[in-house]
Amino acid sequence: MSFIDASYFVGDLTIPNSGSPEVAERISWYIQKYEPLFLQKLFGYPLYKAFVAGMSNTPPDQRFLDILYGKEYTDFQDRIQLWKGLIVTDTPVFTIAGNASYKKPVYIAVGTTAGFTANTKVATLDGTNGTDDWRGWTPILFRGSAPLTPDVDYSWDIATGVLTLLALNDVFGPAEKFFAQFDQRTDPINAPDITPSESCIAGYVYYWYRRGNATQTTDFGEVVTTAENSINASPRKKIAAAWNEMSGWVKQFCAFMEATQIADPTIYPEWTLPDEHHALKHFGFMNPIF
Repeated sequence: MSFIDASYFVGDLTIPNSGSPEVAERISWYIQKYEPLFLQKLFGYPLYKAFVAGMSNTPPDQRFLDILYGKEYTDFQDRIQLWKGLIVTDTPVFTIAGNASYKKPVYIAVGTTAGFTANTKVATLDGTNGTDDWRGWTPILFRGSAPLTPDVDYSWDIATGVLTLLALNDVFGPAEKFFAQFDQRTDPINAPDITPSESCIAGYVYYWYRRGNATQTTDFGEVVTTAENSINASPRKKIAAAWNEMSGWVKQFCAFMEATQIADPTIYPEWTLPDEHHALKHFGFMNPIF
């Protein structure tokens, strides 16, 4: 299970030629190796093990979705703060080919979630009137934890975003809970306002990718390639900048976890103060002046 892909390596984390098969394969290798290492060092092993198991559930445990996608919380001075999540993606994640591959799951509370009104049979999810835009995606729906069967329990119009309950007397009950995951989508969509996704995981992977590719291994040892009409420059400042942004993200996570533990230690019993100290020590600030 990976929580990021090549689409996260944009902007300050741009990896040249990421659209080529060779580079894409290399990025995937680094994600598969370093994402689990980052999460284990950030969480400590007990929470890491619980997180991976919890995210494999259908639907995933809400406490782990809060870690992944973020949550507002109250800090020690009674101020509202935001943990922005391990990944920031209110929009679909785009593949290196420019197609949408993933849309984050949605928890639904009838009467609270826009588009879902109690005692009705129809919900329109087309991005209007404050609703989420599901058009073009195929939802996989759960009522509570029970899966619903498409074309038996509900119908879905992929073009208009209209969801309809099919049983004769079935309606959305007041405060009833639903959960929606979305099937993979690979058709190109017109999305000029899409904001690139971000992740502290990507910063860690980028650090190791750039470190590992700063030189090339040959039969004669490590070499640095040269290009015509260019001068090689050290990647250290960019690597340090990526690390330091990730380090600040880690501090935000630790603040969220500490405040949550004080408010209710039963939410994350796998997290302990030594885990926080270990994370802060391991992901400390890196001096970018080398």
